[in-house]
Amino acid sequence: MNKKFLIAVLLIIIGVVLGYQVPRGPALYSALMGFGVSSNQNYSTLASHQALLDFEEALATARRMVLNDARTEQEAAEGMRWLLRVIAMSVEVAADANPRMPHFQRMDTLVRKVGGDNPDAEYEFVAIDGQYDYKITGNVGSVRYLGLTFNAGQGNTPRRQFAYLSDKTLNLDEAGNFTLILSQEAPDIPGQWVQTPVDASGILVRQYIAQREHEELPSFHIEVLGDVLPFRPVTDQEVADAIIGTSYAFFSLTTLHHRVLPELMEKTNFFIEATSENLGGAISGNDNLYMIGSYQLADDEVLLMRVQPPDTRYWNIALESRWHEIADYLHRPTSLTLDEVQYSKDGSVQFVVAHQDPGHPNWLDTSGHNFGFITLRWVEAKGLKVPLPELQVIKWNEK
Repeated sequence: MNKKFLIAVLLIIIGVVLGYQVPRGPALYSALMGFGVSSNQNYSTLASHQALLDFEEALATARRMVLNDARTEQEAAEGMRWLLRVIAMSVEVAADANPRMPHFQRMDTLVRKVGGDNPDAEYEFVAIDGQYDYKITGNVGSVRYLGLTFNAGQGNTPRRQFAYLSDKTLNLDEAGNFTLILSQEAPDIPGQWVQTPVDASGILVRQYIAQREHEELPSFHIEVLGDVLPFRPVTDQEVADAIIGTSYAFFSLTTLHHRVLPELMEKTNFFIEATSENLGGAISGNDNLYMIGSYQLADDEVLLMRVQPPDTRYWNIALESRWHEIADYLHRPTSLTLDEVQYSKDGSVQFVVAHQDPGHPNWLDTSGHNFGFITLRWVEAKGLKVPLPELQVIKWNEK
C-alpha cells in the first residue's frame, strides 16, 4: 500500500484520538489524495486565490448562520441545500458573467427558487460595464408584466438602481419589438436611450406570468457596440472580480431574512406594506406594492386570510421558508396568481394556509413548515390604498 497513504491514515487516526475534526466523504478523499503534494506558493498570492479564500469564509459563516437561525431540523436541513442553490445562482449571474461578451442568464430553474422571488415569474440577468456601450433588442411577448431594473455598483459596493423600464415605458413597434441603447453619452443611432453611469453593473428582468400555458415569454439579445473586442485570456484580476461579485451576490441572498423586515420573524401572523424604497430598488419591482407577512402555526392550526385585491393587471401570492425560498411549487400549491384563485362575490379572496389539504380552492401548502413568510405582489398599485390582509388562526377541526 502507498506509504504516503498509510501515513495520512495514521495522522487522521491520531487526529480523531486527539479530538480534531476530520473531513468526511469527498473532502476526506481529497485530503488523502493531496497529502504530501507540494504547492506553488507563487500562485497562492494571486488575487483570484485570495478572493476564493474570502468566499470560503463567507460560506462557512453562512453555514453557521443557518445552524443558529434554524428553529427545526427541517429548516436546518433545507438550509444546507439552500446554500448550494444560492451558490449556483451566484455563480451563474456573477462568476460566469462577462460584460465584454454579455448574455442574458435565467436566474431560476424548475426547482431553484431563492431570494424571495415570484414563482409565477421568470427572472433574467445580464452583467454590463459602464465602460462599454450596448444595444439590446427584443420582443415583449405576451406576459402580464415586464420590468427591467438597471443597476450600478461593482465589487463589494452596494447595488443601486439607476433606471427602470416596464412594458408600458418601452418604445414598442406594432409587433412588440424594442431597441435599447445603453451608453454614457447620447447615441447617434436609432433606439431608446438609457444613460449608463461608469459603474453600471447589470440588468435584472422580471416577467410576471398569470397562466404559463397561455403566455409567451419576452425575448432579449444584447451586444457590445463598436468594434469587435479581440480575444484575450482572462486575467487574474478579472477572475478575482468575478469571485468577489459572486461573494457579494451570495451574501446578499443569504442574509435576506436578516435585512428584509426581520421583525416578521418575531411578530408573526401579521403583514407589513412595503415598496421598492424600503425593500431596495436593486432587488424589487419599481412600481410594485408589496405586502409581506409571516405565519406561525402549530401542527393542528390553520391560518385564514381574507384579501381585497386592488384593480390591477397582475398580482400573486406565495409562501416562502425562513430562508425566503419557495417550496416545491411544481407539485405543491405554494403560490397562486389572480387568474388561478377563486373569488368571493364581493371580489375578495379567502386563502387557507394549512399543513394539509382542507379541500379549499385557495389552499396554500406550508410544505411542513410551522413558520414561513407570505408575499403579496400588487403590480402598479404603488400609492393605492389597499387594505392589509385580515388574518385568523383557528384549529384544524374548526375549519
